[in-house]
Amino acid sequence: MTESRTVVIHVTADPADVARSITSARILHKDRPEHRIRIIVNGPAITGVTRDADALAIDRLPEGATIEACEGGMRAHEIAEDDLQPGIRTVAAAIVALTDAQFEGAAYIRL
Repeated sequence: MTESRTVVIHVTADPADVARSITSARILHKDRPEHRIRIIVNGPAITGVTRDADALAIDRLPEGATIEACEGGMRAHEIAEDDLQPGIRTVAAAIVALTDAQFEGAAYIRL
């Protein structure tokens, strides 16, 4: 059995990449089910996690995987927490969450 690790998928440019990140998480989970997967969204992609965006298949996320929206990015785009699709978590600052995860040994993938 492979050791459990964390993988961070960083979605920053295109709102459509949030849906793509769910597919990537499912592919990764299929071969590495022991890994923890965090999808961290900021920048222009942040609008892809709002209720106004296409509905995300959050129910198709692998068990234990999360989608986390940057609160700083939300403020910059005037997005309130109530505007997020159900199941989306938040982090205070994507840059801090990404840095902390990498210092703790997480693999980093940017979409």
